[in-house]
Amino acid sequence: MHLIVITSYLTAAAAFLAGMALLGVGWRGQRTGALLILATMVSVLWSTFLAYVEWQHTVAISWILMAEILRYGAWLVFLSALSGAGLRGLRVAANAIWIMLALYCLWPLTGLPQTTALTFSVNVPLVGVLVLALTGVVFLEQIYRNVQPEQRWALKFLVIALGLSFAYDIFLYSYAMLYWQFNISVWAARGFIDALLVPLLVVAAARNPQWSLEVGVSRRAVFYSTSLLVIAFYIIATSIGGYYVRLYGGDWGRVAEITLACFALLVVLLITFSGQARSHLRVFLNKNFFSFRHDYREEWLRLSATLSASGTELPQRAVHAMAQIMDSPGGALFMRSDADEFVPEACWNMPTPVGLKLPSCLPAFGIMRSHRWIYDLSEPPPLGDEQLRAPAELIALTRAWLLVPLVLEDRLIGFVVLAHARARRAFDWEDIDLLRAAGIQVAGALAQAADALRLAEARQFEGFNQLTAFLMHDLKNLAAQQSLLLQNADRHKHNPAFVDDMLTTVANSVHRISRLLEQLRGDAAPATHSRVQLAAVIHKALDECSSQLPQPDYQPAVEDLWVRANAEQLATVLGHVIRNAQDAAQAHGHVTLRVKRESAHASIEIEDDGAGMDEDFIRNRLFKPFFTTKASRGMGIGAYQAREYVHSLGGAMRVNSTPSQGTVFAIQLPLAEPVGDETTAGRLRAAS
Repeated sequence: MHLIVITSYLTAAAAFLAGMALLGVGWRGQRTGALLILATMVSVLWSTFLAYVEWQHTVAISWILMAEILRYGAWLVFLSALSGAGLRGLRVAANAIWIMLALYCLWPLTGLPQTTALTFSVNVPLVGVLVLALTGVVFLEQIYRNVQPEQRWALKFLVIALGLSFAYDIFLYSYAMLYWQFNISVWAARGFIDALLVPLLVVAAARNPQWSLEVGVSRRAVFYSTSLLVIAFYIIATSIGGYYVRLYGGDWGRVAEITLACFALLVVLLITFSGQARSHLRVFLNKNFFSFRHDYREEWLRLSATLSASGTELPQRAVHAMAQIMDSPGGALFMRSDADEFVPEACWNMPTPVGLKLPSCLPAFGIMRSHRWIYDLSEPPPLGDEQLRAPAELIALTRAWLLVPLVLEDRLIGFVVLAHARARRAFDWEDIDLLRAAGIQVAGALAQAADALRLAEARQFEGFNQLTAFLMHDLKNLAAQQSLLLQNADRHKHNPAFVDDMLTTVANSVHRISRLLEQLRGDAAPATHSRVQLAAVIHKALDECSSQLPQPDYQPAVEDLWVRANAEQLATVLGHVIRNAQDAAQAHGHVTLRVKRESAHASIEIEDDGAGMDEDFIRNRLFKPFFTTKASRGMGIGAYQAREYVHSLGGAMRVNSTPSQGTVFAIQLPLAEPVGDETTAGRLRAAS
């Protein structure tokens, strides 16, 4: 085994020497490349020294640990330069660790026994070497995680080589701490394994001739990596403490060791699930590891995600989103009411008094609106003016800390009161800028939600108004029929034929009113379409319009045409178009109704010689709901209803008109073949 160990580390020395030569030949003056060559040279000296140690067997363990620390120092310096400014805090911490350990190792601790197993006493440098190996793994993880994806191809061999080397050392030194001696087989194989990694380092250097990587560290990644590193140190310290408790505890040693382990686990769980502990760690990292306190990208993504989440009402989410920025455990949202007062809209871990109302005319709200002023409720009022002090009702809220305005288009629509952060921290310009930007975002989301609610209410009223308009349109037609009966009743009441027509008209009106009531109650069955005889439908429409002048000149088709529709609805549509033509032509004008077949369609043309319409009126106003030229006599929905019903049958409605010359309404309906002897005329006469 003695010869194997020497051969292993000499092989590593030769491999690193060859790698250093290749790197030196290809070096073009880059700083990072120089540090890589330096780290490779230190590795050559390190492996040569360990081979010498095995050959002599008289070197103190402190010198071995010193060599390990210097080797790690060289590689950590290279990784620090490779990572750029993103891992500044971690780089400083790692450098401080290995410098202190190097100074500590200047005092020899114990000799290396003349045995095949490298035994020793547990000491601080040994723990420090393990810590440096863990730090190297963290460095590699952070660099690879935060480098641009397109650069990982060039970096992966470096990460694999150094990562495997650091992981192997973690196993080696963890074993040594547990058993107070090195595993001789693992120690012997170490040189061969490091030699295998040299080609990967050379390939990584060839893929990165400039060693210029765009590394940007994520605060979340640093937070969790640091947490894991702290937990690892804690576990190591607990293990060492437990060992000494068992060693010197006598009969109580094993019991005390188990109790200590359970107590340590309990402390880890409490700290892990403690929001205050996490907050203190974030404050420490932000103050010492980063140039800026906030990761604005992460903050903005989290704000957007919180506002757009589901499960809770938007005001509650708005409070939560603002509180997350300052790591606050609670808050309250106040919104401007219709009475121009600010009232509580939502609370989160911050109860507010019942019935609390704050007039919007207070001076504090004026400066919040005009200057986007954020109140620190523990500080004096702005400009030392007591009139600008925040309302006492807000200062008295439980743990109230900050008063953040929600300003939208120079209007204060509300504000958020935030509770004190879990970890005491300074409130400076970074917080102010971020809270102002977040306040604008939250104000926009709340205003948009309020507008959407008002729009929904307006649409409900619009639907109700449309229903009322359609109802009034039908009632207007019924009232016109009844009015016509009353006008002719005095002259024709003794005429039996008139009485029969009057009863038929009244029955028809009652039937239509009953259908309207059924539709309003939701009891009416949906209108069904069947094959109907077009001539019968047109005769019914003409009968309903016969009381108005001029009488239409009807020119029927030369053949019997059938369409698929609801007979009553189609008659109503045609009647509306005919009455519009009569109104346009007036009593002394002329109205013509022509029916003919065009291929697979029935064509109905209703022509009048009235005033006509221009193209703009036809395109923009004729079929617009609730627009009418008949003043109080019309509702403006007849043409719209007619066109929509024709379209529902698969037909088309076209209008050709010339001012002062007249108008032609052309309706096309798809034809349906008749079935058996079924006719519509009889059904229409029965219905009338």
